[in-house]
Amino acid sequence: MKTKEIRIGGGEAWQCLVAETTRERTRGLLGREGLESGVFMRLSPCNMIHTFGMRFAIDLVFVDKRNRVVKVIRDLRPGRMAWGGWMARTTLEAQSGWMPEIPIGSLLETL
Repeated sequence: MKTKEIRIGGGEAWQCLVAETTRERTRGLLGREGLESGVFMRLSPCNMIHTFGMRFAIDLVFVDKRNRVVKVIRDLRPGRMAWGGWMARTTLEAQSGWMPEIPIGSLLETL
């Protein structure tokens, strides 16, 4: 799994684990004990996720094909599902609790 840096809305840069293969996207964060603060996992293409079998709550950022934030969901507990909407193409997942406010329409930049 590759690691890149991303920035959302011109804010600070964060580490991003990029799930590139179908296998990596299918597994996502399953089996992990958590993620460090300041780390996202990027799943693309992905507009819907589930937390069945996960061990921790997550925060989600759904992004469209123009790399604009279309939806943010906070504190999604294990055993739930979330849909980013018809426009969502990419999902960023982070361990719940550290992510700052991210306005809808913010631009996702890969550094």
